[in-house]
Amino acid sequence: MSRRVIGIGRQLSALCVLLFAAAPAGLVSQERQATLTLEEAVSLARRHNPNYLMQKNDEIEAEWQVREAYGAFLPSATSSLTLGYQGEGTPRLGIFTGADLGLSRTPAYYSSGYSLGLSYRLSGASFFQLGQQRAHRRAVEARSEAADFQLTAEVTRRYLAVLRAQDAVQLAEQELARAEDVLTLARARFEVGAAMALEPLQAEVEHGQARVALLQARNQLDAEKLRLFETLGIEYEGDVILTTSFDVFEPRWRLEDLVARAMERHPELRAARAAEQATKAVVRSARSQYLPTIELAAGVSGYTREAGDTEFLITQARNQIASAWRNCMNTNEIRARLNPPLALVDCDAEYRFTPDDEAAIIRQNDVFPFTFTKEPLSAQLRISVPIFTGFSRQRQIEAARVASEDARHRRRAEELRIRAEVQTALQSLQSAAEAVRLQSRNRELGEEQLRLASERYRLGAASFIELSEAATIKARADRAYLDAVYAFHESLAALESAVGERLRPAADGREP
Repeated sequence: MSRRVIGIGRQLSALCVLLFAAAPAGLVSQERQATLTLEEAVSLARRHNPNYLMQKNDEIEAEWQVREAYGAFLPSATSSLTLGYQGEGTPRLGIFTGADLGLSRTPAYYSSGYSLGLSYRLSGASFFQLGQQRAHRRAVEARSEAADFQLTAEVTRRYLAVLRAQDAVQLAEQELARAEDVLTLARARFEVGAAMALEPLQAEVEHGQARVALLQARNQLDAEKLRLFETLGIEYEGDVILTTSFDVFEPRWRLEDLVARAMERHPELRAARAAEQATKAVVRSARSQYLPTIELAAGVSGYTREAGDTEFLITQARNQIASAWRNCMNTNEIRARLNPPLALVDCDAEYRFTPDDEAAIIRQNDVFPFTFTKEPLSAQLRISVPIFTGFSRQRQIEAARVASEDARHRRRAEELRIRAEVQTALQSLQSAAEAVRLQSRNRELGEEQLRLASERYRLGAASFIELSEAATIKARADRAYLDAVYAFHESLAALESAVGERLRPAADGREP
């Protein structure tokens, strides 16, 4: 009987060795899965994140606003072509109708016209508007750089959250494996009569809790991956393993150096400064309303007008010739009665409607739509000086000045915020580094305590409660160490966000 107990004891000792294996290693999948580095994640976010792409689109609009400001120094050219139609009938001329003027009927008319215009406008506002738009473009570019920095920081935080969830799943798997080994050990001791029936039941409860913890950890991992891919701007399909690792190191930065770097290069502070300069340009542009404006315009135009009924024009010409012939005959009669009589005019030769006249009318009427009659060139030069505009200029100048003051205060507030955040983040990082060292020691002590409790329980010198408490302490120490490690990385990410640049050591160990 004693040999049987010794044999079972050896089996239990082997199980204890499996139970208290080394610290967590990286997550390894038996199946081939897609991988994603932090650099790849940032690159994907820059290509697909909707909010970031909207911010980048603002650069295109700002660039065209600058081009438009340059275009204000170039002349403007316009052209137009018109086509018209007026139907047959009696026209109305003001308060009179054609019948009042002896025109009972007019034919349909076709008309067309063209105009070419060239204008040039120069004012003081044109010069200041250019400066304003260039300052606005620099502000947009600075905001775009700040958006890129914010996106990188957000992707880094999401990436760290997924890594933390991955390690939490691995830790939960190890705790489940440890609970399974404890359950097996408790059942084996109960079978040989070395333990009470309560011990395997309690071990089974702890095994069930470990399974629940693993289920929750896996669910949290899926949720963090969904949030990461939402930040990347792409849909989450299948599984992916994050491969970039982050090491814990001793932060050796000086607060003064970090503050100086932040004041010089922080993207959000540079955006605030660019916005302040843009508002100053708006003030200068508003004051330019007091300057004169010079406008020069020139243009040429032409027209056509063709009657739809040529017979109407021919009849009208014949009637005019006949009327002139009658007037000529009446004049000759008066001339003949004078004493002495005057020379008579040959009315038949002078007022005669010939086939050539008819052909000329037909030819002259055939002008629609492009046989234009050119109108004289027109040109105009105007110089205007605003004198009084109902205080609108003063209001606009004051509004621009107030906006500039607000921008200056925002820039100052941004500087104060960054100084405070750098100091707070550096203190948090130093505390986090110390916490990692302490939790690492606690984890080692918890592992040693669990090893001793396992050996004592195997030999029957300790109760199951003592073993369970040691396992609980070991699990707490592992989770506290995991929390401390990722609290360090999160504090480092917060410090990078406060300083405005990457601070993590490069692959060769050198600080950036």
